[in-house]
Amino acid sequence: MPQPTSAELIRSAREVFNIAIAEKNAKRIRPLLALSYHLVTGRSDQFHGADEEEIRWAALFQTDPTAVYRRTPREITVNEVWGIAEELGNWQGSYTAKETLVHASGSYTAKWQRAQNGEWVLQAEVFTTLTCEGPCDPPDPI
Repeated sequence: MPQPTSAELIRSAREVFNIAIAEKNAKRIRPLLALSYHLVTGRSDQFHGADEEEIRWAALFQTDPTAVYRRTPREITVNEVWGIAEELGNWQGSYTAKETLVHASGSYTAKWQRAQNGEWVLQAEVFTTLTCEGPCDPPDPI
C-alpha cells in the first residue's frame, strides 16, 4: 500500500481537528499545534501558544455547548524539502451569543510544519469572517 502524501496527512490532521471540535475534546486539539502556534480569529482577536489554545477551546466547550466549527480545505501546497505547507480553505461555525444562535462562515489560511517526529502541526491560522447571521460583533477598531 502506498504511503500517504503530505497533503493527505495534512487533510487527515485537519479532519482530526474538526472531529475534536465536534466532540468537544480540547485535549485532541493540542497535539495538532506547534508550541508557538498563533491564531488570528475571524473577529481579528489574536492568541499565541499551543497550551493557551487548548485552554481556550476547553473553556469554550464548557461555556457554550452549541459552539461548533468546521474547516474544509480547498487547496494544500507543500514544500517537501523544507517540510512546510499552506492550507487554504473555507470555514463555518455556529455558537450562541446574547441567547441567540449565530451562524458565521468565511475563509482561512493555515501554515503547517512537519515536526521532527514526522507529524504535521499547525504553526499559524488566520480566519476571515465573510458572513455572519445573528448578533454578530464586528472586530474592534484598530
